[in-house]
Amino acid sequence: MRKLLILVAILAATPAWGGRGATFDSIMSALASRNADVIASELERAERLVCARCVGPIMELLDDDDYRVREVAAWWFARRPVLAAAITMQSIPLIQGTDAVAAAHAADVVGTFRHPGVLPVLAAALARTDFPGATKVALVRAVGTIGDPAGLPAVVGTFADAAPEARAEAIRAYDNLRGPRTGGELTSLLGDGDVGVRRVATAAIAQFKVADARAALEGLLAADPDPFVRRNAAFALVKLGGSRDALQRAADGDAIMFVRSVAKAGLAGPR
Repeated sequence: MRKLLILVAILAATPAWGGRGATFDSIMSALASRNADVIASELERAERLVCARCVGPIMELLDDDDYRVREVAAWWFARRPVLAAAITMQSIPLIQGTDAVAAAHAADVVGTFRHPGVLPVLAAALARTDFPGATKVALVRAVGTIGDPAGLPAVVGTFADAAPEARAEAIRAYDNLRGPRTGGELTSLLGDGDVGVRRVATAAIAQFKVADARAALEGLLAADPDPFVRRNAAFALVKLGGSRDALQRAADGDAIMFVRSVAKAGLAGPR
């Protein structure tokens, strides 16, 4: 996908030497293992390695099926600004294109580079209706990885995406953004029809102490069928303060021990 033949040819005249212990041969051995942990470990050791012959093989990893491999390969290129800039320019048309898998992989790459200049491209792709949930996950994850506050509208917009996996990832991205956030935007997701979304939303909202979420959290603690949602709701209510009657009912009557434990711990804390 990303050959960058001209840059590779230019760099080919540069000799390779080890940085933090890695060599061309050790990298090739790691790639041959097809083991994500082995590859990640070796590329981390190669952070400062100058190796023209490594560029092509590592470039291929940007399309690997395993996100961890794509991420560490992009991390390696992020430490080589000229190559990172060239890869970014090649990634943008892929995000804007029609190949959903290529767009997802390109989003992972530019997210790892953490350059806020690509946020408008990611936001436009998130607004599309022709991409599947897996691609939307990669796109909004990239916004969260970049972490720039300018990504907030794109993240909040994804809260209404049709794919529950995209909504859940958008909550994680919201949590990762820098800058002030009220947490109020998460309230609507507390009643999401997907249990995975409710789990993430109830966990994320605790840190923001959203007063307007109290009634929804009390309702979830009392009646949500998922014990993890109830536990998270109990913790969020503890952080928010008050709601002692709701916590007492959970402490006395919830069927799951870890829900009762969180509620009891909250009741035992400062009034």
